[in-house]
Amino acid sequence: MKVKQRAGGARTLLLIPAAALLASGCASAPESSAAGHGEDRRPTTAATTPAEVRTDVEPLKRHFPQLGELSATKWVGRVLTKNSVPEIPGPTDVSLDGVAQLDPATLTAITDSGTWREGGIGCGVPQEIAAEVGDTMAWLHSEAFDKSVTRTQYTGSFYFDRQTNRVYFCTVNPKDRTS
Repeated sequence: MKVKQRAGGARTLLLIPAAALLASGCASAPESSAAGHGEDRRPTTAATTPAEVRTDVEPLKRHFPQLGELSATKWVGRVLTKNSVPEIPGPTDVSLDGVAQLDPATLTAITDSGTWREGGIGCGVPQEIAAEVGDTMAWLHSEAFDKSVTRTQYTGSFYFDRQTNRVYFCTVNPKDRTS
């Protein structure tokens, strides 16, 4: 292929690959699965400072009504980004991670049905709530339960501790279920 060279032509040729690279970075979305694994959980530059630890239960009740009455909760929300240019306008992904106390009867009802495996929390625990969560190795998890909560509309994983009647949740873009 013959390229006609003009004054400033070299500059134009350099800008074309740069524009293509920028456009491809903007079009990509975080890789994710309905089980909550694989999502890009890197905070934007602005979110690298510690997140505010929240204790209000109303937002959690709206997002996760299957968990029943919640109390003694500690959770954090963060803005996430896939690319390194968070200033480019577009959809913003948000993570919601936390721990909450469950009603013992609700916990029993949830974990007595389905297939559960005991293991560690697989999505990482933000440092702001790590002390509250404690040991991350003896929690019950079910991918079927995750899908029943997320309805494959967002990513999320839910881990249960029968010893302390708690749930740990890690989600990206959870949906409000009250509307």
